[in-house]
Amino acid sequence: MTAYELMIKTNHHLIRGGEYNEAEKADIAHQLRANRVTDGRMRTFNPYAYPKFYFPPHNNGKKLQTVVPISPKTNIVADNAYEYEIIRLLHLFQPDDDVSHMIDVTLNRLKKTCFGYESCHYAECFEAGLAVLRFLSFAALHDMDWIGKQISVYNNHFADNKRHSGVQRYFWYILSDMPIEIAEPEILRQKEIIIDHINHSYTIKNGNEDILLYVMRNTLARLPEFSYIKNRKPYVDEKNGRWKFDIK
Repeated sequence: MTAYELMIKTNHHLIRGGEYNEAEKADIAHQLRANRVTDGRMRTFNPYAYPKFYFPPHNNGKKLQTVVPISPKTNIVADNAYEYEIIRLLHLFQPDDDVSHMIDVTLNRLKKTCFGYESCHYAECFEAGLAVLRFLSFAALHDMDWIGKQISVYNNHFADNKRHSGVQRYFWYILSDMPIEIAEPEILRQKEIIIDHINHSYTIKNGNEDILLYVMRNTLARLPEFSYIKNRKPYVDEKNGRWKFDIK
């Protein structure tokens, strides 16, 4: 299993409400650490826009999807999201001085990027900025101004262009994990849209479409009025063979 596959599998397990014991966490962290700077190739034409510790595999030139699927058009989103997610798992499962070093270096790197610090929302910098927000939501809780700035980019510019359908759901994924005092106002802002989407049914293509429903469940369930759904699971409707979720 590649580090990318392990990262996706681990995150999907957590999104579905799964847990890991300490031995399993140590094993996952060991495998991720073993793949540091070994999978892919560092992109040298911009030393700040791309990762320094984890480079995704070449994958025959096809960009790797994010945990909640966005199909990136450029390497900026694919590469950064890959590194952020691995560092986050290490932070959750086996924090130490080395992980703290990677977080500090990455934060300093991002301060030198337009998408990470200068509120750029053009082209794919918008999606890259969302990936940065996911990283900041665990790595920079001491800098609420920075986090607030990235949230404002989403709120002010999401409607500027027609976005990939996964972009909005990726934002909900971020809200499902970040500290509730930051997330709650944004979840309330998104509430009616999430309710509308969670009431849809979803075609089964690769078997992971339930992840989107779990993300919506996890996000809504953070509000007291929807706490009753936090342990509910999506199911396949026998009538049409599509993923559904019962919010009632």
